[in-house]
Amino acid sequence: MIYQKIKRLYNLSESESFGFSETEIFELEKRLDTTLPAKLKEYYLELGKEENLNYSFNQLLKLNNEVGFSDDGYLVIYEENQAVAFWGIKQEDLILDNPSVYGNYDTIEKSDWEIETRTTEYFFLFMAVFNGTLGGLKYNGNYFGTVDSDIVRSVEQNWTLVPEISRDNQKVYTDDYNEMISLSFDKTNACTAVFIGTSHQNRFDSILENLDIDWSYLSYDDDEE
Repeated sequence: MIYQKIKRLYNLSESESFGFSETEIFELEKRLDTTLPAKLKEYYLELGKEENLNYSFNQLLKLNNEVGFSDDGYLVIYEENQAVAFWGIKQEDLILDNPSVYGNYDTIEKSDWEIETRTTEYFFLFMAVFNGTLGGLKYNGNYFGTVDSDIVRSVEQNWTLVPEISRDNQKVYTDDYNEMISLSFDKTNACTAVFIGTSHQNRFDSILENLDIDWSYLSYDDDEE
């Protein structure tokens, strides 16, 4: 069900596959001497090769020689666009169908793995929104700066919160997965950034019309250039 929502967001055919082959999955499992969790395998099979979804910002690791175990026992499946953060699944959790995904934000102070999402499906939805609003979706935009509380209230009233991928400092809203709005908050709960994305121009124009924001960037800017 979650992967169908991702397909809707990216305007991909429900009946078409955009992924790796069963043979490629089998070869990876053979190389790693493990069985992939059902929902991870399903994502690779259905959506793993879709460029805008998986490779426009942060990157899904490819099966041939990129996916592998870290020294401390995590199956690493995703990396941040500058390779300073990674996401993976605990080796002992690979027997689960839909295990939690952990992030490793490797800094000087800390390099521990922290839980990112409760399930594998939610992780891929989280990344679909993250990548989509930063360029993966055809129509996208962002604003960095203090956001008026009336605008935050308007988003809360007119779009639906996605609690599974929201947290205190980043709240994600949708209209039935046809468009996404992501709001960033600081420690005082002030909104400091807005990210938007959709595959549909009419929806994009409607968001711009309804949110009175002096956008830092809109994908229309690229068309003008």
